[in-house]
Amino acid sequence: MKILHFAVENFARVPGNLVQAERTLGHDSYLMTMYATAHRFQDADYCLRLPFVGSRTAGMIKSVFRSEQSQSNKRKDVSLGKPMWSPKNKAAAGLFDLRDRFWEDRIRNMLASIDIGSFDLLVLDGGLGFLRNGKIIQELKAGGMKIGILYCGSDLRTRGIIPAVDRLADARFTVEFDHTLLDPSLTFLYFPFQLPDFEEPLPDKNPVIRIGHAPTNRAVKGTDQILKELEPIKNTHPVEIVLIEGLAHQKALTLKKSCDIFIDNIGELGYGINGLESLAMGIPTAVQLLPDFEVLLGDHPFINIAQGCIAGKLIPFIESESLRKKVGVDSQNWVHERHHPLQISRKMLSFF
Repeated sequence: MKILHFAVENFARVPGNLVQAERTLGHDSYLMTMYATAHRFQDADYCLRLPFVGSRTAGMIKSVFRSEQSQSNKRKDVSLGKPMWSPKNKAAAGLFDLRDRFWEDRIRNMLASIDIGSFDLLVLDGGLGFLRNGKIIQELKAGGMKIGILYCGSDLRTRGIIPAVDRLADARFTVEFDHTLLDPSLTFLYFPFQLPDFEEPLPDKNPVIRIGHAPTNRAVKGTDQILKELEPIKNTHPVEIVLIEGLAHQKALTLKKSCDIFIDNIGELGYGINGLESLAMGIPTAVQLLPDFEVLLGDHPFINIAQGCIAGKLIPFIESESLRKKVGVDSQNWVHERHHPLQISRKMLSFF
């Protein structure tokens, strides 16, 4: 099968990991992005380098005209129904229309250069078409191409479904459990994850137990509360809090590897890439898992924490090296079994 993944950027390696997995499975798979990711994760095969997106100026304009909500560690109210995107007002609608018209020739030229008609499947990362009006996707669908949509991260929560694109999909997936509550017709997939290569740190001979936490957004991760509850432990146990923040990804990974215990987040959304990285390193990992998500996961290696009980849940792991080692091995095995990109790709492609 010949497959094209289209994403705003190769954020969190999701589309890039799927492309690599599909190639391993024998498919002819490629990645196209709107712009190059700032993290430089697996550069895309094709980059549109579109203007008016991915820059500070574009972000400022978007903040004025967007209808999206800000990120939160709380689930959205399911009683409100599926989050649907629409322009905030007439001015915003006009700007989206103007941007579509400005982009269209550049996009069509790129698609022609790669012989888009030879592709069998187009996977839209985040449910975003090439244009907000969905015109190009509609033409490809009419020409016989299969269309898949993969929602990940905050796209569905904060922006919502783009109706002109979403209705054209042959299959729709998500790697976020709370998305399935907002739209039960979505098929849940585990996040496609493989730990990237990085420089290993020297062994730490210090008897102090290092507890790591790596917030990208402190409010979403519950960082202030986590730090507040960890502080008293330092008075009773030999621990060091390692805050991994504002570092290049390779440096962050190396510092994370030096930790004995890791805390992903507290909140209602479950674990993320931070937690998967530490699990794959064999580090016991703490995160808040709500009951319905925990039922879906079944047996899992996470230390399930919540506000008010973080210290109590971590102390057994601080005090027992053997417990840390056992859970660390279980963690590595679980990530490989549930989250390996080959497993995710096989399941996704079985729908087409």
